Amino acid sequence: MIGVKFGDFNLQANGVVVTNTDVYSAPVNKIQADPLAERDGALVVKQQYDSKTFSIEGYIRKDSIASLEMMMDTFKLAMSQKNKPFDIDYAGSTRRYLASARNSILSKSSLTSAGFTVEFLSPDGMGWDLDTTSLISSTLITVSNSTTSLSVGGSYKADPAVKLTIGAVTGGTNKTITLSNATTLRSISVKRNWIAGDVLEVDTLKGLVLVNGVATDFSGQLLSFEPGDGGLGYLDDFTTRSVTLTASYTKRWL
Repeated sequence: MIGVKFGDFNLQANGVVVTNTDVYSAPVNKIQADPLAERDGALVVKQQYDSKTFSIEGYIRKDSIASLEMMMDTFKLAMSQKNKPFDIDYAGSTRRYLASARNSILSKSSLTSAGFTVEFLSPDGMGWDLDTTSLISSTLITVSNSTTSLSVGGSYKADPAVKLTIGAVTGGTNKTITLSNATTLRSISVKRNWIAGDVLEVDTLKGLVLVNGVATDFSGQLLSFEPGDGGLGYLDDFTTRSVTLTASYTKRWL
């Protein structure tokens, strides 16, 4: 029996059993294609995954009518919680979906048992690992222009947390650090007076750009990386530098 939980409620214990779910299905990929001028066919210009609905089916079985009805009430209370983790055992680990139950159906099949069907809405539609994964281990940068290789796991893009620690710098006044996706060339830049000890953090998932823990202005776009091999570009206009780069992310799954 695979483990299934919604919030703190165990869906595989105390007489509650999940027998079927379609949570494994990928969210709908909304594709925008524009017709080609004076030619047959079209060009895909945009792809965007929609939110996802999924369901669970199962039964509740207890020793008495009173125990069944108490568990039915407990079940409905648990399902009424909003934006809770739906956790399911998968591939030797746990996959997590943010979800809210939007339709719960219970029906008694006997005096001491009842069937249930619950439909959930997952706003982003993705399954998440519970733990973060290193994307780039500690890497020392001493040149003005470099690319660090990386490999993204999962089956959905990575929105990483990138950290740059400046160990030493000369010519850092009113200068710019730029980070980029080496494949798409999408980039983000921060211009300021840089000194040794400064720490730049770009948390793409949370939409934060911090210098020494304080939100700072930036230009460009927050970075994301498609599954598979890629690279993170680094560029500055300092005279000399010694910068340590690290990055991490949470694997996500369609």
